[in-house]
Amino acid sequence: MYEIDFTPKISEIGLNEKVKFTALIDYMQHAAYTHADILGVGHHQIFHKNLTWLLLRYAVEVIRYPVLDEKLKVITWVAESDSPKFTLRDFEIYDEKDNIICKATTSWLLYNYRKRQIVNFVDYWSNYDAKEKRAIDYDFPKLKLPQKIETKKIIKVRLHDLDINGHVNHRMYIEWVIEGIPQKIFKKYELEKLEISFKEQAFYEDEVIVETETKKLQENNQIKGIHQIVKSNKNKLVTKAVTLWKLQE
Repeated sequence: MYEIDFTPKISEIGLNEKVKFTALIDYMQHAAYTHADILGVGHHQIFHKNLTWLLLRYAVEVIRYPVLDEKLKVITWVAESDSPKFTLRDFEIYDEKDNIICKATTSWLLYNYRKRQIVNFVDYWSNYDAKEKRAIDYDFPKLKLPQKIETKKIIKVRLHDLDINGHVNHRMYIEWVIEGIPQKIFKKYELEKLEISFKEQAFYEDEVIVETETKKLQENNQIKGIHQIVKSNKNKLVTKAVTLWKLQE
């Protein structure tokens, strides 16, 4: 296991005076990147071997949103996987009182970008050691696509959206999904759960369309968002996601 401390900055605070959801994603991404380096399978250790990690799935639950200058701790670890191709990484974010305020699970594969082939990560990870512990009891079910699209937003990929692999970083897809939620919902509700599946890569100057359907869940006054991101020129599915929103406290 690996742990690292974070203190939210003013640039990470949203309209509701709480840390943005995407800032929590950034904390977990940084923790994963650093831990992978320590384990010997980080970007700089495998990229020259024509290998890179691709994120397939992400499931996040937020129990409480932290605020400016609050002391946070992110813990991450490699979780047990039944497949030699897919590896799991889980996360927990703690506050100063040692309460879990956010937890997540992710699914990754190791990819040879020259041959465009998935490879068995165990062949390149000699000290692979996975923990039985899971942050979320989640088996990555298939996500549904929106049937009654209510909002469409067109986005053109900027240089700022790219990561060290030259494609759009997963944080940006999550930001776009959130952007697809109608403003009247965003102002009154906060994102409690996110499930997202990354299907296709997007690159500089690609034009994508974020399409969203929302449903009111009467029994607990929550709102469910069903999202897809498609490339506008080919109508190819890039990302699909499901979000759950609760009334702001």
